[in-house]
Amino acid sequence: MLHLTLQFYHQVMDDSAKLAPLFPLGDVDSFAQSLVGAVPDQAEGLALLYEVTRELTSILDREELLRRIAQHVKRVVNYHVFTVMLWNETRQVLESVFAMHYDDAIPARLRLRLNQGITGAAAGERRPVRIGDVRQDSRYVQFDTDVEVRSELVIPLLLQDRLIGVLDLESTVPHAFTLEHERMLDTMGTYIAIALENARLYQDARENELRLQNDLNTAREIQRQLLPKGAREVPGLDLAAAYAPARELGGDFYDFLPYGEGRLAFALGDVSGKGTAAALYGSLAIGTLREVVTDHTLGAAKMLSVLNRRMFGARLEAKFIALLFGIYDAPARRLTLANGGEPYPLLVRNGETTEINVAGVPLGLFAETEYEEVTVDLQPGDVVVCASDGILESEDSEKEEFGAERLNALLAAVTGDEMAVSIANRILAATDDYSGADSTPHDDRTLILLRVTDESSADRYRLPIIY
Repeated sequence: MLHLTLQFYHQVMDDSAKLAPLFPLGDVDSFAQSLVGAVPDQAEGLALLYEVTRELTSILDREELLRRIAQHVKRVVNYHVFTVMLWNETRQVLESVFAMHYDDAIPARLRLRLNQGITGAAAGERRPVRIGDVRQDSRYVQFDTDVEVRSELVIPLLLQDRLIGVLDLESTVPHAFTLEHERMLDTMGTYIAIALENARLYQDARENELRLQNDLNTAREIQRQLLPKGAREVPGLDLAAAYAPARELGGDFYDFLPYGEGRLAFALGDVSGKGTAAALYGSLAIGTLREVVTDHTLGAAKMLSVLNRRMFGARLEAKFIALLFGIYDAPARRLTLANGGEPYPLLVRNGETTEINVAGVPLGLFAETEYEEVTVDLQPGDVVVCASDGILESEDSEKEEFGAERLNALLAAVTGDEMAVSIANRILAATDDYSGADSTPHDDRTLILLRVTDESSADRYRLPIIY
């Protein structure tokens, strides 16, 4: 319809001199008397209509839109009272959302049922209603106002046949509204209905976005609360973890767990996919892990087999978890590892970095999977780095990955007395710098670092405390 209107507008503007003015019919239709700024012919009327509809359909803030509607209608019709009422489908009533008495906006508190009063009649019948003298119309409802209304024009706002609301114009002058006013506002009403519906959808979208963002913020905080900060009472071990999700919610996770006297278990996991579903599946994995770990007699490989059966039993289609599970025995300075699809852990010793080759199938893919385990005897000064694939796969602007070579070069510079948390932070900072400040990470980045110290303790069999 807008296309046809514009086409006609350009045609009229090209040949406006040949067109005679449109005069309303009937003695009471005093067209020129009631137009503000006068709309003398079709060309000017279409120009005004084009200008108004173009502006109104571009405004998405409802309060601003209502104010501009009142201003533009005033350019066409000189009213004394102007009210916009919107249809509440749930309550089945018209509710006023904007009102003006003369040039002052006033609180809008009216509610009308369909076919109640002249306004409700226009809405119920889906057609304009123009009353020259409301005193002679039994449908007129007098509201508590200081304006003595004499004439009224109500324009229903429709999208096809769906009622959006009404424009209600009132005047203290009898027969103030003309047939031409009715036609112009009826045409304008179609675009006002579109603009109001767009504003409603935009407002709904904003509210949904804010609600979703609040939910995500809460979920992110809950997810962070699930992840421990560290563990103490593990003699000879400096422990650190770092976690940087790519989105509000991450699919990576880690955990530290007491595993008997003098022993600490840890896990580093990466759920397939991203976002909310991955975060929830990761939370399920953490809960399952903590339940199963109550049996401290299971070795690392057996633990992964048990966890795999549990995650496979969840039967979540297309979901699986890469998981590295380790047990550190403090008295023996011995680390036992089993791996289900995570990158190989790295051992940094005397400035040299080597991979701890332990591989396996991610959890949740097959019902029965056996895992291998590797045991490493550690020495004071050794650093073990367990990293999710988001570290190695961090990309620069050319889509080149950070890679193992850059990580190994960074680890070669680690000094024997550098704290584990400092090393973890340096790795994250290096991947940040590599990707660039303006880049959006495409994957979660998670680290667990174990640094063996020469700390001696009379009691190497204390139960680790997780905090």
